Amino acid sequence: MRKKTSELIGNYEVTDAGAVTRREMLVMGAVAATAAAVGGIGAQAAVINPAPGAEPYAAKDFSDLTAKKLEGISAGQIEQHLKLYQGYVKKSNEIYSKLKDVDITSANATYSPLRELLMEQSYAVNGAVYHEFYFGNLGGKDGEPSGELRAALEERWGSTSKFMDFLKAAGKSMRGWVIIGYNTRAGHLDAFGLDFHNMWSPANTVPLLVLDVYEHAYMIDYGIDRGKYLDAFARNLDWDVVAKRFTGIKTHPSGPDTTA
Repeated sequence: MRKKTSELIGNYEVTDAGAVTRREMLVMGAVAATAAAVGGIGAQAAVINPAPGAEPYAAKDFSDLTAKKLEGISAGQIEQHLKLYQGYVKKSNEIYSKLKDVDITSANATYSPLRELLMEQSYAVNGAVYHEFYFGNLGGKDGEPSGELRAALEERWGSTSKFMDFLKAAGKSMRGWVIIGYNTRAGHLDAFGLDFHNMWSPANTVPLLVLDVYEHAYMIDYGIDRGKYLDAFARNLDWDVVAKRFTGIKTHPSGPDTTA
């Protein structure tokens, strides 16, 4: 019998490393390549087997947004928003830890500790991840999409100006988030609206552009005038970041075909 071994790679513990197949190595390489393409611009890598004692989520540093002096979005607004985001990261780690020892004998669909932790984990983790995409696509200066991203937007919405009109209208329609993402199942850009972090979050769609429309994103600067905030968001949208995400995600493995 071959001796079971383990290897530490970054914050991950890979057990029985010698048994990794060539296909698994290729998938791991593709994931790493995608992470490198979008690293530092708001993507949160999922941790399946963190090293012993390591927390699976770490708050990213977006403090540079306050130094950039965003047009129409104050440093004070960003600072308070970052505190909220950091709270989601903290709770994500707390729930992850509690799920290790939760009582499963009382499992029940009306109420049980397991049910509550599972539900709130989706809320906390999505709250952390979507904020990372949001902060990551801020910091631009009235730019325009170009290249393959522009072509994909025009194919889906007719023109970039029509897309921006759609984005702002979607922002007025939802209570939480607007997600423009790449649908890995169908191979095109798609749009989804969420009223809560974990309500109607789409499967097989990877975020490319994320807009936060919760009141906490704009009330310090605009009170209840969401329209002015949406105009400010559009002026500060970093299209280079969105384009890098788009380029990276096209090589992202989406898993087996669900029709197989």
